[in-house]
Amino acid sequence: MMKMVNNETGNKLIKLGILTAAVGLGMKYVFPIALPFLIALALARFLYPLARYLEKKVRIPQAASRLLAYGIFLLAVGGIAAGLMYLIYRMGSSCLGNLDYFFRTAEELLGRCCDTMEQVSGFSTQEIQRTIRKGTEGFTDGAVEYSKDAGKYMLGLLAKMFLTLIAAYLVLNDYEQIVGGMKKTKLGLYTVNLLKEMKTASWAYMKAQFSIMGMITAICILGLYVLRTPYAFWIGLAIGICDALPILGTGTVFVPWMLIEILLGGYFHAAGYFVIYMVCSFVRQVLEPKLVGKRLGVPPLAVLISIYAGIWVYGGSGVILGPISALVIYELYKF
Repeated sequence: MMKMVNNETGNKLIKLGILTAAVGLGMKYVFPIALPFLIALALARFLYPLARYLEKKVRIPQAASRLLAYGIFLLAVGGIAAGLMYLIYRMGSSCLGNLDYFFRTAEELLGRCCDTMEQVSGFSTQEIQRTIRKGTEGFTDGAVEYSKDAGKYMLGLLAKMFLTLIAAYLVLNDYEQIVGGMKKTKLGLYTVNLLKEMKTASWAYMKAQFSIMGMITAICILGLYVLRTPYAFWIGLAIGICDALPILGTGTVFVPWMLIEILLGGYFHAAGYFVIYMVCSFVRQVLEPKLVGKRLGVPPLAVLISIYAGIWVYGGSGVILGPISALVIYELYKF
């Protein structure tokens, strides 16, 4: 009897190991290729109820209802994009209007940093400035190369977005045939159910992330206002958005800012930025597993493990791909 139990446990562990390896490899190598089509399928599923409503209640022909629903979606996305562009324009205009002030501040900052470093290191101000200029030249060359890579990445991203939008309309136009064909096979039916589970989980995850981003943005804005930092609202908003991105975070802004303040002798502001940074880190580290776990209906510890495992396997994107991979493994294990 004990031997049978051990064999059953061993088989379950082997199955779990194979599924984990398969999902990990699939998410790392296949998922990026399939992502535009998965997003297209999710968009079509999202727009399908609206298209059906227009068809049944408003009495619009099927082809026209699909096209109209898709047009409404594009208008909504365009409106949001226009709002973001206007926000960026306002921020850019504000920065350009104070360009002279920024240059004067940067020059003063450089001089004060050099004076502080001269006192600490014993090197003359001229030697320090020459070293900084050499470093700046290397940084400029690196920035040019990075800009080229960023340009290529943006072109690729735009091409993927265009492909996704075209695919979404095609899937929406033939939604019944595509989903009906998938449901005729056991594997296809399971895939449809898995996609439903992933949609629910993804939406829950996004809501949790938006909640955390809102709290961190509020903390940053309030903290910067207390420290009387210029442009506290815009800087706090930008830091909150950075924190939501997998590779960046609040430390991307606060750590260099603290070092500059220490070099300038602004210990009070450096301590204030450190406090804001620690509070933001604490909020994310503590609340993220709890909020995501609560919305997904899983223990916070399991969410935390999936996030850290995802970071280890996928890198920065593992913050998102880790929990999704865990969900796929769980659903496949039940199959």
